[in-house]
Amino acid sequence: AVVSTQSTGQPFVEKTKNSSLTAFALRPPPRNKYTPVSLSRPLKMKLRTLVTKLESFAPTKHAESWDNVGLLLESSSSPAVKKVLTTIDLTEPVLEEAKSKQCSMILSYHPPIFSSFKRLTQDNAKSRIIINCVVSGISIYSPHTAWDSRNNGVNDWIVNCLSYKRKLPITPALIDGAPSTTCGMGRIVTLKSPLSLTKACATFKQHLGVSTLRLGHADPLQWVKRHKDSGQDYDVIRTVAVCAGSGGSLLKGVDADLYVTGEMSHHEVLAVIAEGRNVLLSEHTHTERGYLKSVVAELTKHVAEDVEFIVSESDANPIETI
Repeated sequence: AVVSTQSTGQPFVEKTKNSSLTAFALRPPPRNKYTPVSLSRPLKMKLRTLVTKLESFAPTKHAESWDNVGLLLESSSSPAVKKVLTTIDLTEPVLEEAKSKQCSMILSYHPPIFSSFKRLTQDNAKSRIIINCVVSGISIYSPHTAWDSRNNGVNDWIVNCLSYKRKLPITPALIDGAPSTTCGMGRIVTLKSPLSLTKACATFKQHLGVSTLRLGHADPLQWVKRHKDSGQDYDVIRTVAVCAGSGGSLLKGVDADLYVTGEMSHHEVLAVIAEGRNVLLSEHTHTERGYLKSVVAELTKHVAEDVEFIVSESDANPIETI
């Protein structure tokens, strides 16, 4: 007998020659009679296929050597990915949002697994997040400095508010053995026309979506020494160097009139001022958060049209200005 299913969902048994009540010849039912045909393609992609595409989009080999990037947690219970929640930080509220929206992957810019775990317990948030992801069948992927480095990445997004005639990475990535002119850590740009420091501050405030910035103002005497050949006026900006997140080490000694980054230590700011340079600090997260909305459109177009990428609504700056 052939066991099939009719459109009603009830079992259908068709007797065959030489059949008995205890023996069945199983074969698929005729498609046109019993099996409905789906005209729409399901939105999903194999996890490993998606990971390969994410690696191609922003190669992890261009990330910083100290970083922990790529697929950090692979779920065995969700081999296919339908929805991906993108976030700057993977916090417990973000994880609950991913679960409520039935996302099978969280793409967390900052790696939630960085330092090694000695144990996984319920005693701290980082452990609880990893345990909960495992139990919930949610994989974790982190691009971090691979996104910083890539062409049209986070650092490019930061300087997109400026009109410049030249842009280069501060530390170029090596591609085919040669320094790249588009990929690498940080960016330094030469403006088409000079900007006043006041105008530069207003431009970055609007672009980063913040109401306040912290300014380390260049020492006037050191400014004059830096520009003794050109005679460039004080507070006139011709070159800008940027670094997403914490830029103290990358920007150190870079020849630019203005540094823009999320955070620096007190003593790093003092050193910048003493060199006759200006520095704008926006808080760490503000140099990264705005990039998510633009990159989601890129991911949908160039990485996986069969996967829905969502920007987290729960992800937020952990610091408030009061």
